[in-house]
Amino acid sequence: MDEQEAANALQAMRATRGRMAMRAHWSLGRHAAFGAVMGALVASYALPGGWPMLGVAGCALASWAIVAGDRRRDGFFVNGYRRGRTRVLSLALLAMMLVALAAAIALREKGLAWAPLAIGVGLAILGTMASIGWERVYRRELEGADGN
Repeated sequence: MDEQEAANALQAMRATRGRMAMRAHWSLGRHAAFGAVMGALVASYALPGGWPMLGVAGCALASWAIVAGDRRRDGFFVNGYRRGRTRVLSLALLAMMLVALAAAIALREKGLAWAPLAIGVGLAILGTMASIGWERVYRRELEGADGN
């Protein structure tokens, strides 16, 4: 490959990344669905007996539906744990979710049966906002605005 072929290949890659950045724009409903799954996962622990496991199963099914919807609508699904700055955001959100889940379960055990629901609602809002932020970082990465 000579210098011109390499330059052309690099330009083609940049153009492809630019097209991906234009396509990587999801609706507020899609972001809210992600947030709702996160919140519901925690809120389901407010349910008595074995019902929280049904909540977990419902969240797994909803996650599958989100992925399938993305693939059907866009032709692809972007993994939140991809390398780059988005991975840091994903891991921070995962850590916050685990802390929220532990707090919800601990508070429920102390007799505050409503705590998982309240924490779940807050986490749903936070998850929606985090999904919107994640998309912005992802688009900047694709556009090369972050120096990659």
